[in-house]
Amino acid sequence: MIYAIGDIHGCLKPLKSLINKLPLKSQDELVFVGDYIDRGPESKEVVDFLLSDRKPNWRFLKGNHEQMFLDWLKTSDSTAASNWLLNGGYETLKSYLSIDALDEIHGQDIKALLKPVLPEEHIRFFESLSLTYETSDYFFCHAGVNLDKPLNAQEPEDLLWIRRKFLEDPRPTPKLVIHGHTPIEKVDLSRDRINLDTGCVYGRVLTAVSLPNKKVYQVKK
Repeated sequence: MIYAIGDIHGCLKPLKSLINKLPLKSQDELVFVGDYIDRGPESKEVVDFLLSDRKPNWRFLKGNHEQMFLDWLKTSDSTAASNWLLNGGYETLKSYLSIDALDEIHGQDIKALLKPVLPEEHIRFFESLSLTYETSDYFFCHAGVNLDKPLNAQEPEDLLWIRRKFLEDPRPTPKLVIHGHTPIEKVDLSRDRINLDTGCVYGRVLTAVSLPNKKVYQVKK
């Protein structure tokens, strides 16, 4: 059995509850479709939990929020900083920095405040995240795919950011695509693409699905 979990966004309690709810067996795979951080209150704690609890058959994919964080961390480009901070990055900073450090955030280099308290293990985790995971029947990614291209020729930009071009494309997908990224209220299992982002960070639910039986598991924030 394969289980997949949607966008977490710093929501630690629902994440723990959802994993406990899944009837995982030692041989089962667990795929996370990305966006572990930002917007929610416990980004650092989510990463700590995943690193401490992970199993060999857990698969971690990269979301656009992890990519934004890495872009900001590895460049002096002010645009990268603005993109990340304006898209929930400040909540991630709050989970890593003390209140005293946050009080000094204005007028200082944010990186100079964060780097001393950002665990190297967390950086390696973000850098190690895969863009896709594929089986004979399923294709997992964060945002979706560009159906103008074969699955093995997808661009990172599409895998991390695509929305309407994929979601509204009526053409069939080569495999069942399991993704997140675009918040929805209800999971639709009738199509050849399953969106697992049910807006937990916005007060709704965190969602998982099992495959091949397509059973949905959810917990409230």
